[in-house]
Amino acid sequence: MKKQYNRLTSVLTLILISTFANVSSASAIVGNIPVPVIGTAAGFYPGIEYQVIATTSFVTLAQEETARTVILFAYLLPSNAKISASTLLPSNANSQCTGQGTLLNSKTVFPSPVTNLIPNVSIRFTNPADSGNRIVCAFAVIATSKGLYTGPASYAVVQAKPTSATPTPTATVEEPSISKPAFATSPKVGVKAKATIKEVTLNGNEFKSRSVTLYVCDKSDCSDKSESNATKYSDLKDTDAKTITMPEAKGKKDQYVVLYDRVVYGADQVSEKASSIKKLSVATASASPTVTEEVAEATPEATMEEMAQPTPVEAAATSSGLPMGVILGVLGVLVITLLIVIIVLLARKKK
Repeated sequence: MKKQYNRLTSVLTLILISTFANVSSASAIVGNIPVPVIGTAAGFYPGIEYQVIATTSFVTLAQEETARTVILFAYLLPSNAKISASTLLPSNANSQCTGQGTLLNSKTVFPSPVTNLIPNVSIRFTNPADSGNRIVCAFAVIATSKGLYTGPASYAVVQAKPTSATPTPTATVEEPSISKPAFATSPKVGVKAKATIKEVTLNGNEFKSRSVTLYVCDKSDCSDKSESNATKYSDLKDTDAKTITMPEAKGKKDQYVVLYDRVVYGADQVSEKASSIKKLSVATASASPTVTEEVAEATPEATMEEMAQPTPVEAAATSSGLPMGVILGVLGVLVITLLIVIIVLLARKKK
């Protein structure tokens, strides 16, 4: 800390020397040192944090001159500071800032020595509680191998302390946006409920944790819900968008259930959305088999049917209604007759 303080003191001394020596930005570098912008769009009041930004700019360095640092400063002027209307214009010098002001904050960045691009630099500061009607000024300084070059200053007057009707910056922050959770399937007694959730939009808030809780109720509006009759699914992320299975099966016939998707953010603030309320039904004794189960069971049955298929003779017997013995007898007579005819024909041929 002491080291940083000594470094800051040295930089401030150099700036004061360069200011009194009337070193101008036009004497060595060509281009515009950026004019800082003080964030006063939502008002400028005591006790509130604000930001100053010096945007990217381009300058042309002299031959053999290299850029070393870019420093952004914010000063609070004393209550008796006298600044004329012409001085308040950004195009004027900032000697009154360094000569009268109290440093609120500063920041140093280190651009590439060989580039003429001056990068963005920003700082944050809080207006003191007693700063009403006082002036804040900000300016940027470029340090090169040939010297220090101070840019034009910008000014803002701290307004009187706002009334309670004036919203503070924190009051305008939106809470996370959460979609209503939903039951993926109709909730049943003795079956773990499935919940479908969508991604949470944090709206710039810091995410802490997320959980989904299922409450069991006796009343149809679930006004009697309590943590004692609930089951929770934890360790969810704000980016999770999926279907989850609750850890336990909860509830009895004719009771009601509801899901809450709950997000903890910021300073342990809570935002949540509830699903539609559903009435628990009794699960059927035999659930329908899955497609895989149906295929697995159908295969052996088909094989048994093929094995039980009748032969053509059996089919003929069945269709004609004749006993099997009679059919076989007739077939035997036909075979014997055929053999006798063949023998007779062969005998005649030999003669």
